[in-house]
Amino acid sequence: MKLSLGSIFKVSLRYVYKRGTTFYYQKKIPLDLVDRYGGKVLIKVNLKTTDLKQVAIQVAKLNKQYESTWASLRHNPNMSPQSVRDSAIKLLAQYGLQPQFPQHDESGLDAFIDTLQAKERAYTGGTGEGEEEHISHEEFLSSVELEALRLINEKPQLRLSDALEVYLSGHPKKNDEKFVTYVQRVWDKLMGLMGDKGVMEVTRADANEYVARVLTGGSKTGTVQRQINVIRAVFNVVIVERELGKTNPFLRLRIAGLGEDSKVRAGFDMPQLKTLIRACRDKDDDVRWLIGLQVDLGCRLGEVVGLALCDLHLEESTPYVAIRPHPWRTLKTKSSKRNIPLVGISLWAAQRIAWSAKKGQLYAFPRYTSETECKANNASATLNKWLQSLGIDKTTHELRHTMRDRLRHVNAPKPIQDAVGGWGREDVGDTYGLGYGLEHLRVWLDKAVLPIDSSLEHEG
Repeated sequence: MKLSLGSIFKVSLRYVYKRGTTFYYQKKIPLDLVDRYGGKVLIKVNLKTTDLKQVAIQVAKLNKQYESTWASLRHNPNMSPQSVRDSAIKLLAQYGLQPQFPQHDESGLDAFIDTLQAKERAYTGGTGEGEEEHISHEEFLSSVELEALRLINEKPQLRLSDALEVYLSGHPKKNDEKFVTYVQRVWDKLMGLMGDKGVMEVTRADANEYVARVLTGGSKTGTVQRQINVIRAVFNVVIVERELGKTNPFLRLRIAGLGEDSKVRAGFDMPQLKTLIRACRDKDDDVRWLIGLQVDLGCRLGEVVGLALCDLHLEESTPYVAIRPHPWRTLKTKSSKRNIPLVGISLWAAQRIAWSAKKGQLYAFPRYTSETECKANNASATLNKWLQSLGIDKTTHELRHTMRDRLRHVNAPKPIQDAVGGWGREDVGDTYGLGYGLEHLRVWLDKAVLPIDSSLEHEG
């Protein structure tokens, strides 16, 4: 682009474009090195200045930096762009130095500078004093040494590798191993594609490129959406907590064809539900009580597996189960906290659990629950295998969607459907609580419930 320096002098500067009032450096990665960048084709850097002279200076430095890095990559087939930075960090560590550290150890810094100056003297061959001012560092330092020099002079900034710690440190699920593992996996994928960029350097273009690359890699659009939700949440927290003057680059991203590639699974049909109910009552053990609860509650499996015995309220005029968070099992959303009337096979299962409980028992399903964990995945594997043995090619999670369909079929209002499944907003679930609310919910659940065949009824 052409930059105006004063009213007369104009200069054409390559690798620069302007968005709003901000200047950006952009340069194509050489084709022979694109695979070393994981398929990334462009280098983009926010120059963070409106001073045109500084823009020109920064562009010149960046050109030299990347040309040096690319020369090193071509020289060493096993090197990656990230390894240049890693090698630079290791080099600094040899002198007791750290990147972007506010206060460096003076003896270590002096030793490092002496090493670089020795290379400069060797390169110049002992030319006269002042001659060195016309020599660029890029002429005699390696890409690793240049990166190390840049790192110790770079102002401290929050990098992607630091952001996740900021996000998790105050998160209510920071001790939930499953949650942390998933978030870490998504974040590692982001950094694998983008590198350990500074948070302020991540742009909207980077976010769109991330979407394009994961879709090209074969991920389903729904999977990409869930990953974006995680990444967006991390950026939201970091931007607020570190008071960054930045718009979240992952906000309202568009995913082409979202949901069109998802496999629509049909719910349980009536013959399958009847087969399942009959098999549960015939088998009559804790595993079958677990799935029996799911049938007429429409709960997530983890919500049922993690029930405490005291969550079953069987002595009320309208028996119900209270879905509440516990130390061993959190809830997916705030609206997941709710009370659901017990009807049909779910009432039978709850009664069997209560009647079979041993003295001092705390959990509805001690087979899968302890004070530290809820093994919903273990229960899922067992139940899904059993469903297959019944000739039912479904999973327990589809019981949840089936309940939604059953309520629709009896024309239950959407707020009722939301209250039963915990699908709505936080205040929706609170609308249908104890007393009249439970009775109101039960009216609709009674319409949707399958009548238990009298030939199958028996006392516990």
